[in-house]
Amino acid sequence: MNGYSASTNCLNCTKSAKCFKQLIPSELEFINQNKTQILYKKGENICKQGAFASYVLYISDGLVKLYLENPNRKNINIKILKTAEFIGLSSIYGENIYNYSAIALKDSTVCLIEKESIRKLLINNGNFASEIIKWYCKNEKQLFTKIKSLGHKQMHGRLADTLLYLCNESFDQEEIFSALSRKDIADFACISTESTVRLLTELKNDHIIDMNGRMIKILNKELLKEISKRG
Repeated sequence: MNGYSASTNCLNCTKSAKCFKQLIPSELEFINQNKTQILYKKGENICKQGAFASYVLYISDGLVKLYLENPNRKNINIKILKTAEFIGLSSIYGENIYNYSAIALKDSTVCLIEKESIRKLLINNGNFASEIIKWYCKNEKQLFTKIKSLGHKQMHGRLADTLLYLCNESFDQEEIFSALSRKDIADFACISTESTVRLLTELKNDHIIDMNGRMIKILNKELLKEISKRG
């Protein structure tokens, strides 16, 4: 961790999530007084699975990978969070721990907001709470989709789902594959790195994707969707 960064005043933040746009100036100042802004360098751990969750983490600027740690060291990558997304919201009313680990995929600025401050705003500002719920529901839907993929599909289908997710238009500005290794891709699909490399080569030979170093580009999205559908 690089340490404290020059903190951006919440009133002047240009990268705030929709929920913060529902706050009046006094509420933004309240958040400002109950947060710490930290710069995490690429590759640094942001939170640890099972650790005490003192804060809700807000990605002010950056790219973060969430993953589940397993005793056999075969991690499961859950999702990638971008600017204006949260880590640890469930700890506000659920277990007082982080349920997953998070690592910075590039230099990322993260705001550590005291949980009680978020809870107070949820109680007192219905529009703020509504936007938080919308974000949480979208996040939950993506998680259920992933569980369905891992539980019902074979390797080809799981890898197709992973590529469709990583090539989603929401990552267009991120050059996402430059931040991911082949093992990262394998951990999203829950298959071995060796199988991932082999299947990617097959997809390239079939002109479904193109590869240049780490970079991957989908050439035939409809066919990749069909592979996903067949599972």
